[in-house]
Amino acid sequence: MKQSKSMLSKVLALLLLVGCMQTIASAQSVNARDNRIVGVWDVQVTVLNCSTGAPLGNFRGLHKYELGGTGQVVPATNPAALSPHVSVWESIEKNVYQMTFKMFRFDATGNNIGWVIVRNNVAINEDATEYAGSGKAEIFDSNGNVVGASCPAFTGKRFQ
Repeated sequence: MKQSKSMLSKVLALLLLVGCMQTIASAQSVNARDNRIVGVWDVQVTVLNCSTGAPLGNFRGLHKYELGGTGQVVPATNPAALSPHVSVWESIEKNVYQMTFKMFRFDATGNNIGWVIVRNNVAINEDATEYAGSGKAEIFDSNGNVVGASCPAFTGKRFQ
């Protein structure tokens, strides 16, 4: 009797372990879709006038999205004028992500003159190799006052 109770508790423990593993695997497969943005992207940014839609400029950059919802952007612009960007992101629906980037601005002598916060949404294609999106950039002075805005549009291809 004692031996059969021991065997029964081992079988129950094994079943519990298998059930937990299936639950974890299921949760990971659900999160896998949300995490499809994770990786490094070669991105083209076109900065638009928010009122008229007229292009104000464009530049390339590398966007890196990390597990857990953080990221980094290295713009291909003069590093003396604009810092690398730090970002947070989240999946808001199937294949659509919301991102917020912050970077610091500097004048020609290297003094900090404020920062920029960009909020945008991007949609990723079904095979997770390209994305496109748009948003709004608010430009702040060093006292935190909004001094301007632009509306960037993004297209990206996965960097491999």
